[in-house]
Amino acid sequence: MLGRRKRNRYKFTEKKQSKRGIAALVVAILIEIVYIVFLNAAFRGDGNLSMYYGSAGILMLGISLADFGFAIRSLFDEESFMTFPRLAVFFSLIAVISWGGTYAAGFII
Repeated sequence: MLGRRKRNRYKFTEKKQSKRGIAALVVAILIEIVYIVFLNAAFRGDGNLSMYYGSAGILMLGISLADFGFAIRSLFDEESFMTFPRLAVFFSLIAVISWGGTYAAGFII
């Protein structure tokens, strides 16, 4: 009995990848790409961008907040793996911090 090997090493499950988590992760990555593009445009323009960039930035802050809520909601999917929802929460939180920090810095500076 002691030297006997396990035959069934595979554990079959009904779990699937979370579609909400994948969607939230993709949106969070796109939001961060837009943030980098806006940041690059702001540095190239010496901080003198039009008000349309500012309104688009506020819109992106709202989208990042909504995506963060969507990512949190994807954590509660039953019968799904948690890899993508956790990554989505992490990247969504980074997006909220970056857009919110930029918005808050606009009031301070």
